[in-house]
Amino acid sequence: MRILIIGAGGFIGSHLAREATLQGDEAVGVCRSGRIPGFVGECLKWEFGEPLPESVLRAGYIDYAMHLAHDFNGDSGAALTISSTLKCMEELRKAGVGRQIFFSSCSAGYHASSLYGRTKYALEKNLLPLHDVVIVRPGLVLGDGGIYGRISKIARMLPIIPLPDGGRGVVPVIAIDRLCLEIIALARSNSPEREVNLFEPKLRSLRLLVEDAASQAGKRPIILPIPSQWMIAVLELADVLNLSLPVNTDNLKGFLANQETIRGSSIK
Repeated sequence: MRILIIGAGGFIGSHLAREATLQGDEAVGVCRSGRIPGFVGECLKWEFGEPLPESVLRAGYIDYAMHLAHDFNGDSGAALTISSTLKCMEELRKAGVGRQIFFSSCSAGYHASSLYGRTKYALEKNLLPLHDVVIVRPGLVLGDGGIYGRISKIARMLPIIPLPDGGRGVVPVIAIDRLCLEIIALARSNSPEREVNLFEPKLRSLRLLVEDAASQAGKRPIILPIPSQWMIAVLELADVLNLSLPVNTDNLKGFLANQETIRGSSIK
């Protein structure tokens, strides 16, 4: 197959492009930088608000499209994500692309308290009536990038690590390699499910994830429990002061909201 990966320059997109190539498919990426680290295939410059490159809209050129792009620039970025994702899907549908995968999140749903989760949920509501779209909700992706990558880096560096409520909250997780294999299998399936929750059936606590990451570097940090509302207040202050931290207020709110409603895993 020839797979179009929209947002291919990110953590998941870049891994997916490389894995699809290893599996014998042809990956075509589009992203702001126009390049994918470690990938020798085709990648074109593109960003939200622009039409997709004409070369990928040739009739019959793309077999399957995957949507990973997201604009994190507050409310305006959320609105742009929604409008541009829907526009891209329509462009691809007119070009004859038979199936598209939308990467949502476990934080999406009526329970969503983070802007990220609300944005994903708004898109889900638009996409559910479209029978050519598969909605994928990955858990926290374990690997060398994304939120887990930032948390893992801190866990290996600091002797004392503050965690909301001591990190006792459970997290749905999936390794990046497993996620890529599951996604490619979906693309090859003749009749995939319309909604797919991709994470290990067994949930893990945030504390265990942090301790595991630290132990890989031979570290045993002290876990400092902090009430989640206190940590939200600290992160909100950091946002106001434009301080760069491994996680932000939206990340933490999404994590806490996930504790209320965790869907069943589609992985058996």
